[in-house]
Amino acid sequence: MRPMRDALRLRRAGDGPARVVLTLLALGTTVVAWGTLVLHAYGWTPQWLLIAAALAHFAMWAAPVALVLAVLVRRWLLTALAVLATVLVLTVQLPPTIADTAPRGRTVRVLQANLRVGHADPAGLVRLVREQRADLLATEELTTAEARRLVAAGLSRSLPYHYLRPLPDGGSGSGIWSRWPLSGTQDVPGFWLGTVRARVAAPGGPLTFLAVHLTPPWPFPERRWLAEVPRLRTLLRAQPVDGPVLAAGDYNATVDHAQFRGLLADGYGDAAQQAGEGYLPSYPADRWYGPVIGIDHVLLRDATGTAARTLDLPNSDHRALLADVALH
Repeated sequence: MRPMRDALRLRRAGDGPARVVLTLLALGTTVVAWGTLVLHAYGWTPQWLLIAAALAHFAMWAAPVALVLAVLVRRWLLTALAVLATVLVLTVQLPPTIADTAPRGRTVRVLQANLRVGHADPAGLVRLVREQRADLLATEELTTAEARRLVAAGLSRSLPYHYLRPLPDGGSGSGIWSRWPLSGTQDVPGFWLGTVRARVAAPGGPLTFLAVHLTPPWPFPERRWLAEVPRLRTLLRAQPVDGPVLAAGDYNATVDHAQFRGLLADGYGDAAQQAGEGYLPSYPADRWYGPVIGIDHVLLRDATGTAARTLDLPNSDHRALLADVALH
């Protein structure tokens, strides 16, 4: 009877091959967790590391898996490393899920839309603007033909004021659409895919609105993106201080890129993080597995995001990003 009981008894994690396998898994997940934390922490410049950093958000969660495995096999050094990694992951990931306190007062609703080189469905975008009652719209990859289709679909009836810099083809066209009059419009130099700016005569006082599009670090040479991020920070810092600044666009960067987080300085914040919405994947939206990385953002100064979410934009490879913004 005793040999039978021994045979039926479950093998403990500390016995033989099982412990070896679990130890290797614990070691591997610990290495992954620490590797992604390092990717998050530093402003790496090689293209392959920039791509890896874009996916760091998901790989970081190897840390609690490593912790469970290390405890099971009673590898206490690994356990200590996994505990520290888990604490650091929570430090990185939890703050964006905690909403900031927004002042009461006037609010605006901002919609960000990448149009996939003019292929996005114009009627779908107009429907989003109407249903969501957007006050400001930033569009990237705006072609000349797409601009005509948007006007024909009725976008100007909802947002009658606009400043457009479309191109016949390619992804370098941009545009601003507004419920209120615009002034001081500008096609900002130094951005290969186009960035435009305008002053908006919003009720209660003017604000500055930008439609931003940074060159992706892949498949294009990463040097363009690396040059444009600090150029954008200089641009944001130079905006007028006599009113809020809202910069919506396709930054081709996630919050795990240290270079992007460098933009969250000089009083700027990310609307989705301020609203406590955490990580909002927006790209690629045209794949069966859905969007994976969050590269569309609304950055704010003298304003606070109170709500944010992504919305389906037919025929685009991005989801649209909608943000409610309380102006200070």
